[in-house]
Amino acid sequence: MHRRQRTRSIPLLFLTLFVVFSCAPAYFDPVRTPLEPPRIRSLDDLPWRELWAGIVFNGEKVGFTHLKIVPLPGEGLFRLESEAHLRIRFLGLDKRVAMKSEDLVRPDLTSHAFRHEMTMDEKTLLLDGTVKDGVLRTRQTSGREIRETEKRLEAPLYPTAVINLYPVLRGLAVGLRHRYDVFDPQTQSVTAVSQTVEAFERSRALGIEPSWKVKTSMLGQDVETWINPRGEAVFELGMRGVLITYRETENEARRYLSEASLNKKDLILDFSVIKTENPLACPREATLLEISLAGIAGELPLLQGPGQEARPDPGEAASVTYRIRRNPAAPAKISGPQYDVDAYRWTLPASQVESDHPEIVNAAREVTKGLSDPLEKVRKLARWVADEVKDEPVDSFSALEVLHTKKGECQGHTMLYTALARALGIPTRMAGGIVYMEGVGFLYHAWAESDVGGWVSVDPTFNQVGVDATHIKLVEGPGWVSIVPLGRVVGRVKATVIDYQAVCGRP
Repeated sequence: MHRRQRTRSIPLLFLTLFVVFSCAPAYFDPVRTPLEPPRIRSLDDLPWRELWAGIVFNGEKVGFTHLKIVPLPGEGLFRLESEAHLRIRFLGLDKRVAMKSEDLVRPDLTSHAFRHEMTMDEKTLLLDGTVKDGVLRTRQTSGREIRETEKRLEAPLYPTAVINLYPVLRGLAVGLRHRYDVFDPQTQSVTAVSQTVEAFERSRALGIEPSWKVKTSMLGQDVETWINPRGEAVFELGMRGVLITYRETENEARRYLSEASLNKKDLILDFSVIKTENPLACPREATLLEISLAGIAGELPLLQGPGQEARPDPGEAASVTYRIRRNPAAPAKISGPQYDVDAYRWTLPASQVESDHPEIVNAAREVTKGLSDPLEKVRKLARWVADEVKDEPVDSFSALEVLHTKKGECQGHTMLYTALARALGIPTRMAGGIVYMEGVGFLYHAWAESDVGGWVSVDPTFNQVGVDATHIKLVEGPGWVSIVPLGRVVGRVKATVIDYQAVCGRP
């Protein structure tokens, strides 16, 4: 068995692209007599055309965002030019992420066409699309690979660039609610957005003028944004103050380049690690773990199996006890149909898990040539991914990209394994949670579960079929987007070990 001891951590993309905002601290005060909401009915009515904002993560400035609105009178459209640049330390490396988008929108803010470009770890993903006659067409380009999709829409579609503009044009009266669908380029999916205008507040401490507070819910995350009478988003708080976005000038925004270059803190690792009172020896050989996690209950579902039991702690509103035994490498065989009645959905392709792509299908068949037993195929696929994919702290856009580059961290390993298993008709889902790393603590991690006549956990990063007992599953689902809800608890979880057993030195 491989004993890879590289420190695992939550992917950079996960923390930077999914801005999970929550409740504002008490330094916002209500204004007794709210102003009349601005009468802005069109982008032409906005008194501004550009908006710059700085991004602070865990007390350190890490980047900026920029939005520019350009009218196209001859076409009856508006072009929304948006960009975000981030620079952060991750596992000792200087990581840079750049995202640039051009969205063509109609006067009612609905999407007409778009082009998104995301550069990360010197890799670039291009995503183009059009919306016409109720049909969304997209084309994804990554390296030499081009993938086109088509989806019929059930409702009007908006770009993510208008999320803070939608309530400005549709109404900012306190109590007003909005609901609409957006196309999210990071997950490449149509996603529901709900917004509520909750209050009219000011913050003298932060120098924020009286503004409307808008709560936005998307992908299970909540964003709180303060919008001033000019229709500008002036402040956002996230992760209980850990992540902050605030309006500033262009010069102030761009200054992050020099400030970030001086930052030597490993921000993501320092923030996400979960320490225990005493270190756990031989975690890859752990056979039993009973642990109480504070900060979980009410935020994430209590998931059971394989090998895992979860129960809320009595009297503790946000504490859950997990009892985990090392998963058996060979689950008990089930008579009758080989798979669960709903297992078919776990064989379908998903966003960034291209199990129907010919290269994925051919690779899966080649790796498992001569094997007929699903469990043996799972073992062979897990071993192949662990051997072939170099364990590096780089984020991956898709399973197909990992197949091409042969590089990735836990997320990349898991996406590729999941795609390969599904290509063979083996029901497989992605799992996310935490795993213990010797000498470090619990870190956020991704692995998979496959149905081979019974569910078995598979970690293609560590080459484990039947994972060790330090794998604590907190979320599950068909693809990478299923891992996103972990952002609700990152940096908030406290661990208390109740019982721990490991067989050190086991081959």
